[in-house]
Amino acid sequence: MASKFKLNIITPERVVLETEAEKLTATAVDGELTILPNHEPLVTALGIDILRYTKDGVEESAAVIGGILEVNNEEVHVLSNVAELGVEIDQARANDAKARAEAEKTQKTDKLDTYLTEMALARAIARLKAVEFAQRRKKNR
Repeated sequence: MASKFKLNIITPERVVLETEAEKLTATAVDGELTILPNHEPLVTALGIDILRYTKDGVEESAAVIGGILEVNNEEVHVLSNVAELGVEIDQARANDAKARAEAEKTQKTDKLDTYLTEMALARAIARLKAVEFAQRRKKNR
């Protein structure tokens, strides 16, 4: 049996995921990292992107809009203000949000407005990546 660790993805509203995983790949603010069982303790800030985790040999995904990743004692905790599993995301709504953000980005001149629009675009792209990942996995079954 493959070695595993406990994986929790938690937001202020809910526990998004509680499972055991063999592998987790995430995008930290300073680059991509992969967590395997027996990983050294670690705390890092996450960027806006997807997490890919392997459970029972099957790779799954979740969109995470920043947050903190902590590894300690065979447990990995992801704390984020916003996180969704790839299978939970409405692709049409995510596409609409991306289109809106791209349209707004061309109209903004204030630095704060431009930054907020870029963050909205990054969130929409992360959500779409998670949906696409989930759909690819579903097709390969």
